[in-house]
Amino acid sequence: MLNAFKEMSKKINVIYSAINIRMIFIVVETLVIYFFYDKFDFNLQIDFTILSIAIVFPLVFSITSAYQKRQEAIGEFNSFRNKIIELSNLFRAVDGTNTKEYSTFFKTLLGLQDDLLKILTNKGGLKMDLIRSKRKEIFYFLENHKNLYNEREKDSIIRVKNELFESVEKLNTLKIHATPISLRLYCLVFIYLSPLVYNSNILASFDKNNFLELVVSIFFSVIIGFILMALYNIQEYIEDPFDQEGLDDLKFDEMLVSDNEVLE
Repeated sequence: MLNAFKEMSKKINVIYSAINIRMIFIVVETLVIYFFYDKFDFNLQIDFTILSIAIVFPLVFSITSAYQKRQEAIGEFNSFRNKIIELSNLFRAVDGTNTKEYSTFFKTLLGLQDDLLKILTNKGGLKMDLIRSKRKEIFYFLENHKNLYNEREKDSIIRVKNELFESVEKLNTLKIHATPISLRLYCLVFIYLSPLVYNSNILASFDKNNFLELVVSIFFSVIIGFILMALYNIQEYIEDPFDQEGLDDLKFDEMLVSDNEVLE
């Protein structure tokens, strides 16, 4: 019941995110320009292809980039999860290690996961310096047991440890680097300018003396601005796949390593 409520709340937030102050502004702007053009019989015939090239293509590219970032984040977190399990299992398989040492090491890796999760989800105000200090902590723990490893085990443990923190750094890089700000700003500016282009075309396509056609033309005028801004808002909403504010964010509840995965 609680999960269903959270899911419904998240859906409402998604809808609200698409209808924000920018959306209200573009609708009002579109109506003002429409009636201004109508009143002064302003006739500016511009090909809609220009609108597609100037706005739609960059906007689609921006959305695609955000989606690809999400997919890369899913793959990288999955790799991070698997490396935690693999590294802990490698340590447990070494002759001479005991259950207490393995349990301590497993809890250290879970602590690394918890700290990384807080950074990715913007909780706790943690910095990457803490994660990087844990890299040294894990290194020294493994180093203290190096007399137990044979050459194959040593190489495997070093390799998996390095791959684990490579995933950590990649996830942090995905977190802090968004799609180009200049591209998003370009899209936003041209969305605000677009009613100047398409309103005159719409007015020229309908008979304003016919009430039904007048209503339809106003509807088309508003819906074009609405769709363009909705797409921009959606792109901005999926920009961060870690923040747990969107329906398409990473499902950490299903992806995290848990205590019940510890070996007996």
